[in-house]
Amino acid sequence: MNILPLSNSIGALVENIDLSTITEGDFHFLYAAFLQHKVLFLRDQSMTPAEHLALGKRFGSLEPVHPFFPHVEDNDQVIIIETSLGNPPGESFWHTDMTWKDVPPKCSILHAQYVPEEGGDTIWCNMAAVWKSLPEDEKAYLRTLKVSHELHAFKGSRYDKEESGGQSYADKVAQQYEPIVRSMVQVHPETQEEVLYINEQYVHSVIGLSPLESDALLSRLFAKAREEQFQIRFSWQANSVAIWDNRITQHYAVTDYGDAARRLHRVTVSG
Repeated sequence: MNILPLSNSIGALVENIDLSTITEGDFHFLYAAFLQHKVLFLRDQSMTPAEHLALGKRFGSLEPVHPFFPHVEDNDQVIIIETSLGNPPGESFWHTDMTWKDVPPKCSILHAQYVPEEGGDTIWCNMAAVWKSLPEDEKAYLRTLKVSHELHAFKGSRYDKEESGGQSYADKVAQQYEPIVRSMVQVHPETQEEVLYINEQYVHSVIGLSPLESDALLSRLFAKAREEQFQIRFSWQANSVAIWDNRITQHYAVTDYGDAARRLHRVTVSG
């Protein structure tokens, strides 16, 4: 197994390994690389949904059914992210998966089934590196702040629909999840790195600040995370795999391919 770092900040390409038959010893090295590089990329990985699930279980217990995304026929823990003719992707936002949950996921494993000839890249950002770049006086201030994570981004999306009585399905689901207030700065439970734990899609506001102050602070920090020095961009091919640490990264799907056919399967590991 070869592990080739792709930048100084985040990302590595893993070669000469078959994820469907990975040994315990090789998984040990893969996991160490996962912690070090935050997101791993592999090419030419032919995995069935069952093998995809088995790999996810090596990382931990799996997330239950996602409230919005569809799933493969035989297992509701393998979700489908798909576009097709007449069904283009919706608006994309930088996000860390499911931070509206009390305990967000640990990691995700995304497996490309088929992708457009051009476009459809995904970008990941190292939020520990973003944090390290901030001046010490600002870090001291940010450590005192809390933010509200809320499930509001699916409202009006292609995954929303009108329920009986005219209620939005997204609103109905959101009522099941109270806003989660957590510190803006988190500590990674395994590497002990401090992480600026915010994202554009699910962070609603900074507790204790006025709406204008909150928006201004978050906008400035979000802009910092969009600097290329903290990022890695991956171009998908059929049977490519990305494995990312959801506790220390956020990511962005580039929706520049119209309604060209694109399908990926995702397995998500619980926090």
